Amino acid sequence: MKKKFEYFINILLNSLGGLLNLKRRSKIIFLLVIDYLIILSSIILVNFFLGFDNQYFLINQLNIYQLLFVVLISISTFIFSGQYNSLSRYIRSSEIYSIGKRNLFLIPVLIFSELVFKGNLSYLKFYFLFWVITSFIISLSRFGLKEASNFYELSKYKGINKVAIYGAGAAGAQLASAIKLVGNHKIEAFLDDSSSLIGRELLGVPIFASNEISKLKGKIDQILLAIPSLDKSDSIKLIKRVQSFEIPILKVPSVEELTSGNAKIDSLRPIEIEDLLGRIVVQPNQELLSSAINKKNICITGAGGSIGKELCNQVLRNSPKSLVMIDSSETNLYNLEQEVVKSYLVSNEGSLRLILGNVRDHLFLRDIFQKNSIDIVIHAAAYKHVPLIEKNPLKGIENNVFSTYSVCKAAEDSKVKKVLLISTDKAVRPSNVMGASKRLSELVIQAFADKNKSKINNDKNQFPIFSLVRFGNVLNSSGSVVPLFKKQIANGGPLTLTHKEIIRFFMTVPEAAQLVIQASTLSEGGEVFLLDMGEPIKIIDLAKQMIRLSGYSIKNKDNPNGDIEIITTGLRPGEKLYEELLIDAESKSTKHPLIFKANEAFISFDKLTKDLKKLENFLKEQNQKESLLLLSKLVPEWKKSLEIF
Repeated sequence: MKKKFEYFINILLNSLGGLLNLKRRSKIIFLLVIDYLIILSSIILVNFFLGFDNQYFLINQLNIYQLLFVVLISISTFIFSGQYNSLSRYIRSSEIYSIGKRNLFLIPVLIFSELVFKGNLSYLKFYFLFWVITSFIISLSRFGLKEASNFYELSKYKGINKVAIYGAGAAGAQLASAIKLVGNHKIEAFLDDSSSLIGRELLGVPIFASNEISKLKGKIDQILLAIPSLDKSDSIKLIKRVQSFEIPILKVPSVEELTSGNAKIDSLRPIEIEDLLGRIVVQPNQELLSSAINKKNICITGAGGSIGKELCNQVLRNSPKSLVMIDSSETNLYNLEQEVVKSYLVSNEGSLRLILGNVRDHLFLRDIFQKNSIDIVIHAAAYKHVPLIEKNPLKGIENNVFSTYSVCKAAEDSKVKKVLLISTDKAVRPSNVMGASKRLSELVIQAFADKNKSKINNDKNQFPIFSLVRFGNVLNSSGSVVPLFKKQIANGGPLTLTHKEIIRFFMTVPEAAQLVIQASTLSEGGEVFLLDMGEPIKIIDLAKQMIRLSGYSIKNKDNPNGDIEIITTGLRPGEKLYEELLIDAESKSTKHPLIFKANEAFISFDKLTKDLKKLENFLKEQNQKESLLLLSKLVPEWKKSLEIF
């Protein structure tokens, strides 16, 4: 009998869509045995609850063949209805309904067996109670196996991360469920600010007030922020409050990332410094963006740089007619092609051009502008590393000033409609050669704008509109302090700071690029556009935040056993404690809340070109003294120490 039973079970298993591997087959046989015992136990329990009346005590009334018949038909029903297809480790509450529906079929099996083997039927409550008990015990067994499986998986991880989830709402519950499925974290607690949740439990885990984080210190390895709907300002406050406990923090994606399908609830990422420095995003004015780019031929110089690359990205998102990208660095141009351009080639093939060349060459530029019928030029090519330009002043002046002059002249010769110079706050009352060279570049733009002003009024299509946009530091751009600090933290420190009181403005690269493009639409000629950079940040505070965000402590006299030290090295040549955006004018608002404009003093085109000719000759002669003297004359705000001369 036993052999016949095993033979029958093997036939049923092999009917499930092909041969099962040994591991899966052993698991199914294990579940079959459990269900076999549950059905027998249910019959006994039903009789127990009904008082062992002989009328219902089926074990006494049914012979062994009837009992075997009931069990085999029941198990066969489970197999063919897919009860063993579900993975026990990932079973959900909805499976209870499936088990209940399958077990309904057991009632007619019992009725049929009684009619065949007994010739009479039990009371209706016997069948109902049998169905309830069987469904309950089978469901209980499946969830018990799930917990046992999860416990086994947890036991395999050594040094498992103990975490607290900040946010006991829907996102927190989803994150906890996902974490439990993966099995490499142990959730010690939930944290929340809602008084209605504190003191309760979620998924068997207690919910604490957020001000009790200090009690968890030393008991958890990470805090997971699971409040994706939190706005930017509240998110910054929350992160700063939590990071004061010096516990590493991870966060779930934003609502936008989750709803767009670009991320899942368990796609945790570390808190970046951008999360703390970034401000509430002002959505771009789509009318300004479209007007600047849509169906226009755009050229970007310095396209492979950090700002230039993002400008290309933003332009390509807004359907230009064509985009010409120029850079003097082969490496930068290659990286631009791989990181940005390739994803747009399918829909824009033939309208995108990557050109390797020097924008100081006027004829080279004129040929490009004319052949591509360029409408707008955004001039982002520049040398901008202050210490390097301080050591190589002639190359800095040559590149920054005369590339701008070449762009303006080529644009004038080619009937380009607009030219926009990307400038810097270091051009305002500059304290270094780089800043002075960028200020002189601004004067070049202003001189060309003044020269063409009267002509533009007569015929806007024949002469370019020249303007410039000035802003401060951009997060993670080339030369920014943020990548430097990240590298120093990765190397174990120390973090080098030039002065404890040094202050800078910061903006994200995408936001800066969007604002630059929108500013180009507002240009009427000669304006200095200023981007609202938000609140200034002390660099020492930035350094401290980055150390904490990386999960390290600050080493100082109050904490000699800390992880990473911050040291000051003294201001570098030409470095200022703070930067400004205006020279001698008052800014006015524009259509965009973060873009302002001003009209500053300039040098007439005729006078400036004469001095530029002299400067060009000094540069050719490598006459550093005369070059810098003339630069200081053209940019009188530049207070340069005499020893460089």
